[in-house]
Amino acid sequence: MNMMSEDAKAILLLCGHLGGEGGEEPLNQSEYNRVVRWLLSKTLRPSDLLIPEHVPFLAQEAGLNEARLTALLRRGVLLGFAVERWNQSGIWVICRSDSTYPKRYRDHLKDKAPPILFGTGDRTLLQGGGLAIVGSRDVDADGEAFARDVAERCAREGLPVVSGGARGVDQIAMSAALEAGGIVLGVLADTLLRRSVERNTRHALADRRLLLISPYHPEAGFNVGNAMGRNKLIYGLADFGLVVSADNNKGGTWEGAIEELKREQNLPLFIRSGPKVPKGNLELLRKGGRIFPPEGLRSSLRDAIAKALREGTSLVNNVEIQPELPVMATQASVPAQGVPQAAIAFSAALPACVKESPTTPPLANEEAVGSVLDAVTPLIMRALESPLNVDKLAQALNVRKVQMQDWVTTLLADGVLVEQVNRRTKVLAVRKPEEELKLG
Repeated sequence: MNMMSEDAKAILLLCGHLGGEGGEEPLNQSEYNRVVRWLLSKTLRPSDLLIPEHVPFLAQEAGLNEARLTALLRRGVLLGFAVERWNQSGIWVICRSDSTYPKRYRDHLKDKAPPILFGTGDRTLLQGGGLAIVGSRDVDADGEAFARDVAERCAREGLPVVSGGARGVDQIAMSAALEAGGIVLGVLADTLLRRSVERNTRHALADRRLLLISPYHPEAGFNVGNAMGRNKLIYGLADFGLVVSADNNKGGTWEGAIEELKREQNLPLFIRSGPKVPKGNLELLRKGGRIFPPEGLRSSLRDAIAKALREGTSLVNNVEIQPELPVMATQASVPAQGVPQAAIAFSAALPACVKESPTTPPLANEEAVGSVLDAVTPLIMRALESPLNVDKLAQALNVRKVQMQDWVTTLLADGVLVEQVNRRTKVLAVRKPEEELKLG
């Protein structure tokens, strides 16, 4: 039987969808991070929240609803039934405070690392490493052959393959690596429980060559949001990434690659190149991806990757890619007093829909709002190299004050930004890195 820590039980009660309930909505990651910050401030652990006396203080000081927290923490019976069902299928649960939780996630994702991971297979494989192979569901014949060749090469060289289990490139790469005797780490967005009992999966799990994990409920069905959120977890477990095939400016592969390329300490991300690759591949190369070294399929993949990393992006001269010109401020672009000069150039990278314009249409839905905020957050953080108030921050990035205020409110709640007082004036600053989140 797979034992679960008391910390994991508390986190699962707060954040997990346990089935059968029609009551309170579990905490999302942003809300749970507020819980973590409160625990750190009180030198407490998640398991301490199982003591009811702590809940009122948490609710008041973290800005959460006390009745909601209490209802979530009282789901012990549901949790017991769920854990028994998962144990029967070999599903285990770990949380961020557990010693077996992937250190790579803590280091790479910081407070974006999922509080809970469900998994099946050898937990020692959670240390990760290897090559993340991802790509479109509808991949062409050349892409399919390429994915299979790379995965087989990884297996022969003892390099784990990390992928997402989706139809297309993911499944092709994972199957090819397993068939060649390799090790595979699958990060799933849905149906972990069902896949864990499939015949081929059971054989690979028994051989200790397959690990399947998911931050989502083991019985969760497919959800676009979950699939998109899973992308960073694939890259987070690997040493390098490889995009086999990507649609241009759309789809999960594209969004995941762009998210990783924008990350401050991003994973080296290789892109399949050649005369017939999708346009999305070429655009990812323009945005900082590295050409996958072709000699990697003829000799040593490890040596080819190491050589490509030493040489940087010099290989891009093999394809038609025009280097992007740096953004230059015109003579008319006069910065506001107190606004860092470097911030002025960042406004050029903002989506057109959020620039100052009397005819700017409203964003269509919350998903669009979220995607825009994800895109502009690095720009906001760069603009705040020196603290600014909302007015000057909006002016620096050339957006409406009301739009900037909405973003700032969200980023303050998420703990990305903090407010400071400078000469009796409230200013914004980027939150300094806290102690590594070992509490969950």
